[in-house]
Amino acid sequence: MLRTIGIETSCDESAVAIVDSDGRVEVSLLSSQIAAHAPFGGVVPELASREHLKALPYLVNQALEAAHGPVEMVAVTAGPGLIGALLVGVRFAAAFAWGRGLPLVAVDHLEGHLVSSLLCLDGGPARPEPDRVLALVASGGHSSWYLMDHGSRVRLGRTRDDAAGESFDKVAQVLGLGYPGGPAIDALARYGDSSAVPLPRPRLKDAPFDFSFSGLKSAAVRWIRKHELVDDAADGGESSAPIRDLAASFEAAVVEQLLSPLPELAAIHRPQLVTASGGVAANSLLRNSLSEWGREHNVETLLPEPALTTDNAVMIAHAGQLAHRGGRSDDPRRLDARAREVWQPPGMRRGLSRAGV
Repeated sequence: MLRTIGIETSCDESAVAIVDSDGRVEVSLLSSQIAAHAPFGGVVPELASREHLKALPYLVNQALEAAHGPVEMVAVTAGPGLIGALLVGVRFAAAFAWGRGLPLVAVDHLEGHLVSSLLCLDGGPARPEPDRVLALVASGGHSSWYLMDHGSRVRLGRTRDDAAGESFDKVAQVLGLGYPGGPAIDALARYGDSSAVPLPRPRLKDAPFDFSFSGLKSAAVRWIRKHELVDDAADGGESSAPIRDLAASFEAAVVEQLLSPLPELAAIHRPQLVTASGGVAANSLLRNSLSEWGREHNVETLLPEPALTTDNAVMIAHAGQLAHRGGRSDDPRRLDARAREVWQPPGMRRGLSRAGV
């Protein structure tokens, strides 16, 4: 593999990383936009694009100065994500690669998450990908189970409406906990009773491996408003027991939904490894539950370091390395961004097609 600079601008994090030929992380830089978007309770696309424009040149210069050797390849997130934010990264990466005569690889953001658990930030090399892996990707925009089978990727189940991370953000917003909501719900849930609030766990009869979080989110919001919990959370003091109980109950329902397909999927595919990635993979209940399941069933589980669960350029750089090693390269003069999940690298697209997705 080649020493690669990775660029990630799919949403509200400007990230640049350099990964060496063994998958060791030499540089990992991130410019967060949380403070810019917090007053709006979520990501404002145009604001995100402007922030990327300001941060990206500075981050790239910093990364090049800290690299252990010359960059040999460029990898960039080309989709899915916010179209304006993606275009900032794609155009910058294409110009950088073209101007320096470097190979360029467009990376699917979800492919980055799928390989993130194989990476570490302590200076060690990337772990080789096992032949058969069950992988959960759960974030603010995506909630899906994948089978990684001898290099191919097949989606086995997905959310039909809201993503898990989006649901955390919405419930936290209604409670008055601010943005992002996942860490705030996680912190409160540690001191609550997860059985205190009855919340639904929808199952889809025609698609047992798919999720639906819309009804769960709406039920939690109705409970908050009915019991006027938002006023308790917004007074600046310690959160009350009813708020902690709602947070614990909601978190438990989301995690149960995400992991409910795992036993059957594991029985069908008999994976060598089970992973979870994406921002929701930083949730402590999800991490503990998945690890406990692995111990009980004698299946190895692997979770990315918390810093690698959110959008980052380390995973994009390594995903680009693996794709390039497999023969992929993109023309910087023709590369474009694709906002929707229908965009996939060629190998992934064929895998999804075979699976009927």
